[in-house]
Amino acid sequence: MNGSRRRPAAACACLVLAALLPAAAPAAAPWAEPLPWEAMTGDTGFTFDVQRFDDPESDWQVDAFGLTSVMSQGDVNRIYLRWRHLTFHTAGRSALARWPEAVPPVAEGETPDLDWPGEDGVSGWGRPELGLLAPLRLPLIGDSLFGGEVALPFAPNALYPFAARSTSVRLALRRAFRLGERLSGALVFEQVMNMGAAGEELADEAFPELTVWGGSLAWRLAPAAELRFSARDAGAGECRRLRLTLDLPWGEGRGLTLGLMRGLADAEDRLFATHATVAVSIALDTASADAPEASPEEGP
Repeated sequence: MNGSRRRPAAACACLVLAALLPAAAPAAAPWAEPLPWEAMTGDTGFTFDVQRFDDPESDWQVDAFGLTSVMSQGDVNRIYLRWRHLTFHTAGRSALARWPEAVPPVAEGETPDLDWPGEDGVSGWGRPELGLLAPLRLPLIGDSLFGGEVALPFAPNALYPFAARSTSVRLALRRAFRLGERLSGALVFEQVMNMGAAGEELADEAFPELTVWGGSLAWRLAPAAELRFSARDAGAGECRRLRLTLDLPWGEGRGLTLGLMRGLADAEDRLFATHATVAVSIALDTASADAPEASPEEGP
């Protein structure tokens, strides 16, 4: 009984700490989309999304259109592929001017081009992300979820820090727990290993490794509707973020997701101040709709 009472307090404390802890370093890093943990309990199929990143202090604005494909791998695992087209407006303020540590080395006597790439607007496809989600049982921790993702180097460096011609490997662990009949929570740990970009436009310091801590609270409004609040702290330009997500049913085999994320870092360190998302999911099969509800240890 005492243990169950401590869980809500522990979850709230983790969310507060994730939001308030100072960022570890001011360096930028390629944008990492939140992992699609919800795919573990949803149907296989496709998700189409429209996103808007906005930062009034730097006048940066990014519009993105994305596609995510989720497929079964074995009886319980999920694999996914995500790819997004980005339209990046810099308002004449380049990434190298904001983050001088990202400037590549130059020969003695030469001056680095802080205006690179020299265009106010850049468009292109971001890095395709190939990932695996799988249940995992660990000593002491118990039933958890493992996430592994590789971002492939097929994006223009001019889209940095939202994308680059670089590779990253991302490993994550998520532990969910039930807090009530409709309320659940989760703690998440991630390690992101970024590799330098191809070409000479960016320094290796533009791709720091990230250690990420986060947590979430989810309230199930109905069998197919859920409201989630999550917090994330990664430092190194990823910094502190709060996210509110609403999942709603939208007819047979379809779902609608509305999301709003807020960056809490200082203007010079953050990639955006607000991030809005509208996504529509289309199921290829609805077999999981008739499956029993996931256990508390498997998460919401």
